[in-house]
Amino acid sequence: MQITSVVALTVGAAAALAERGRRVLLIDLDPQGHATTEMLGLPEAPPQAPSLAKALTKTWKGPVEELIVSHPRSNIGPGGALDVIPTSPGMFDLIRRLDSFRVPGWQLARVIQFANYDHVLIDCPPALDVLTNNALAATHGILVPVQPDRTSIRALRLLNDQLAYVQQAVDRDPIPYFGVVPGLYRRPMSTYATAALQELTNFGYPLLPHVPLGVVMNEAAAHGMPVTTFAPETTQAVAFRQIAEVLDEHLARRPAPAPVPIADEFVFEDFITSVAQTRNENDNGAARKKLYDLLPKKPRG
Repeated sequence: MQITSVVALTVGAAAALAERGRRVLLIDLDPQGHATTEMLGLPEAPPQAPSLAKALTKTWKGPVEELIVSHPRSNIGPGGALDVIPTSPGMFDLIRRLDSFRVPGWQLARVIQFANYDHVLIDCPPALDVLTNNALAATHGILVPVQPDRTSIRALRLLNDQLAYVQQAVDRDPIPYFGVVPGLYRRPMSTYATAALQELTNFGYPLLPHVPLGVVMNEAAAHGMPVTTFAPETTQAVAFRQIAEVLDEHLARRPAPAPVPIADEFVFEDFITSVAQTRNENDNGAARKKLYDLLPKKPRG
């Protein structure tokens, strides 16, 4: 799976992979939901239905397939698919609730660990918060859109700091960069932009094809279609196909996934439910003993 932080890159890369005949799942982890509603023209999950927000907080525990919808307006290659886990009501409240987990970071990996796809792309929120931590814990690599300016240079340094924190906090292998994707600039480049882009390349990450500015991106979104379908011959569509080829190359070299270490996770809501069930059985010594057994144990030493 790959993570991106700008919705156009997530949608474009996902659509290009599906066009190549890959089974692709796009997860809209951004509470603003632009990938769902603005770029792909899909509705949010209804409040009463299973949703990503409910799955991440374990208030709903069904199979991941019940969260997924197919995108009907994309060019799909033989054997491919472009499916989406859309945003949902409750996503804005997730940061507070996920921070209460004893092992914050593994919730998304737990939800999608049995999803049967070649690629899972995660559209992240712009903030470096617990939602982004969840994406980093689950990912096999990072795809980063950048602008040739000082803002992107600082943001990349902050992302590197967060990456180091997550790797240590969840005790996982180093997470590679698949590459950085320059965007939001026009040619010819100014001297300032050229110097900033050179500084970005000094980080040592692969520089992937430039996705230029263009009204065609907005026009495709207005039709609820990825640009690879709406305007397949444009420079932007070609760039997304080149990026998809890079991601496919990483897929061919990907090791078998490690199991998600979440068995000892303590969830407050589950604890309260278990306490209530035990108290309702019998008010005798045996029931009280069972109640004490439910209390989370502090590690010795």
